[in-house]
Amino acid sequence: MIIGRTVKVLEDTNRKEIYSKKEENRRVIISIFYPVDGAWKPEHQAYYKDLYRPCEEEFINRYKDDIKVSEDYLNNIKINAYNDAPIAKEDKEYPLIIFSPGLGMGRDSSMFNVERLVEEGYIVITIGHTYDTVFTVFPNGKIITQVTLEDGSTFEKMFEKMIELKDMRKNDITFVIDELKELNKNDSILKCKISLNKIGTIGHSLGGASVLDAGREDTRIKAVAMLDGAPQYLDLKEDIQSKKFLSTPVLNLRMGSIDYKSAMSEYINNMKEKLEGDEFKERVVQYDEILNRKIERQKELYEYLSGDKSFIKLKDSEHMTFTDWYIINNELEEEGIILVRRAHEIINDVVIAFLNQHLCGKDGEYDRLIHSGKYKELCEI
Repeated sequence: MIIGRTVKVLEDTNRKEIYSKKEENRRVIISIFYPVDGAWKPEHQAYYKDLYRPCEEEFINRYKDDIKVSEDYLNNIKINAYNDAPIAKEDKEYPLIIFSPGLGMGRDSSMFNVERLVEEGYIVITIGHTYDTVFTVFPNGKIITQVTLEDGSTFEKMFEKMIELKDMRKNDITFVIDELKELNKNDSILKCKISLNKIGTIGHSLGGASVLDAGREDTRIKAVAMLDGAPQYLDLKEDIQSKKFLSTPVLNLRMGSIDYKSAMSEYINNMKEKLEGDEFKERVVQYDEILNRKIERQKELYEYLSGDKSFIKLKDSEHMTFTDWYIINNELEEEGIILVRRAHEIINDVVIAFLNQHLCGKDGEYDRLIHSGKYKELCEI
């Protein structure tokens, strides 16, 4: 199935851009992915670099320099999404998914999931959280880079910065939802194509915490999927004490090493090859604090959710397994972790079954999948 993609920049006149040196409104860039008219045929193959149009070379240069992947490989990563292809002419409305990526990640950094969602009958909007993403390419060729996160601040100051970014992202999400009514009414692509009562969200890492927080405030969000989300940045205690629980269905799909012992051991093994002395010790102490907060906040999250909820993990997966990272890095068979293609197949099946059941009314689809034993790599937590 051929998928279409178009890019739009939305301006929030109710928010000022806090990270810009100029006095300007907050701008949110989005990619919209949709089914393509069956009669349309592409003139050429679509490539991953096309997601960075009109600055494809920025993608190539950054990745070949930063992660030492060959330029030839980066130029030839195929995708199935074509810029500005015509949308399907079928007279129907589609359920809509809003996707929020992890810290620093580009909005279209989980194409493995986006393409499959569209194939299964969803329209997907990915949000570029400007000044959070390492680099954001605008349609006019302007590039905005990430705000400085590390400036010698204490751990607590860094933690506060992450909360600030999460709140900014949450507001980006609810703003995009505010814009959907107008897009569904007048946009050349989306006119009469969105089912406004079937809106779900997916978020990876910090994006997972962001979509959960957006779901707490916005009842238009009917289902939330967190892909190895970051619960340490959620503050749920007050709502729990006040018995203000969330009834929206939530999927919490985690990576393999989420218990303290295995996660800390993995972190130490990774860091001791890169750092030494006091810097190594400081990073370990910081990670200890993050892990303890993550474990505590995940328990709170489970208590806070009063509706359908599923807490599961994908064995032998890592944090970046839930993105295109290993595809871009050409590391499809890494020792000690689940094969990337297999992981992506499982993630897609789980997320789609969850959304089909809780957003589209396909009763029991997710429950049957989880209890079928089809995927031995999954287990409840």
